[in-house]
Amino acid sequence: MVIAGVVHLSTVALAAGSIWLIINGIFLARVFGVLGLMVAFSLRPRLGRFRRDEWSLGRAEAPRLYGLADRVAAELGVAHADMIRVTPHYNATFGRVGLRRRTVLTIGLALWEVLSPQERVALLGHEFGHARNGDNRRTLWLHSASAALVHWYKVTHPSRIVSAGSDLISTLASITAAALLFIPHKITSLILLSLHRLTLRSGQRAEYLADDLAARVASSAATRSMLEALTLHESVDTLLQRQTALHQKGGFYRALNQESDVDLWQELRDYIASVPQTERLRRLRVSALRMSSIDTTHPPTHLRIAMMDTRKPREAAIVMDEADIDAISAELSAARHQAARAVLTLRH
Repeated sequence: MVIAGVVHLSTVALAAGSIWLIINGIFLARVFGVLGLMVAFSLRPRLGRFRRDEWSLGRAEAPRLYGLADRVAAELGVAHADMIRVTPHYNATFGRVGLRRRTVLTIGLALWEVLSPQERVALLGHEFGHARNGDNRRTLWLHSASAALVHWYKVTHPSRIVSAGSDLISTLASITAAALLFIPHKITSLILLSLHRLTLRSGQRAEYLADDLAARVASSAATRSMLEALTLHESVDTLLQRQTALHQKGGFYRALNQESDVDLWQELRDYIASVPQTERLRRLRVSALRMSSIDTTHPPTHLRIAMMDTRKPREAAIVMDEADIDAISAELSAARHQAARAVLTLRH
């Protein structure tokens, strides 16, 4: 919290000092004041924007999907999702954006398609669980500071400045500018690393709590199998890359029509279903050996699965019926077409 406070106060101090120079300084000081204000504006905390994009679905477009998400949110006692996005990726995220901290649920279609209906409920339960479990990384204070630091890190990266100029003077100027940015870049890198290390334990605890809440909503068995599916990401990537290569060569997916899109996701489901149990067990052992996880902010996946095995088994509080399954599948038809086109043309 202190580090985040220093980050925010640094931006405020830079803006206040720049305004003082503009009001009280001489001409040259005012020039520096204007430059300081521009820098302070570029370094402002990033809260994210709540806006529709090509992956967004409105409530009118997907009422049954929103209805399922609302049921999961109500079961956990948290606010419903203000927006649901469906992307081509093999993951899912939940976050808050903007000053009003409105919630955005992002569902990766590649992951959604290989899960069973009850595993999908577990996935939603895990994501909405982050709204309840007190994950301090997602608070406005820490998240905005972290986002600002990430922006600082990118802006001060020397590689953004160094370039082979058309003449010696421009080349020397870019090298000099990169050298001046080296120290700010390293300081920003160290602060980011410190924030990551200090929030790592609490962040991983939040993931375990989200898994526990998912088991409460969808059952322990469904949550466990959903977590096991995360270890198959390499198989999913392999299939999608293969089909993309075939399309790029003018092969099986030559025409980007609805039929070929459905075939892509159906082939993905069939491919994952064909992975034998022995291979699935091998993937789990490899995951345990490598201590692999979704990313550096998540606990090792095999430990998340082990927690499901040690906890008392829970029955599902929410069960999808056939009407929900068929209706949600129909609502995602256009999203499947769009996501398949993005995958096959390398736009995702």
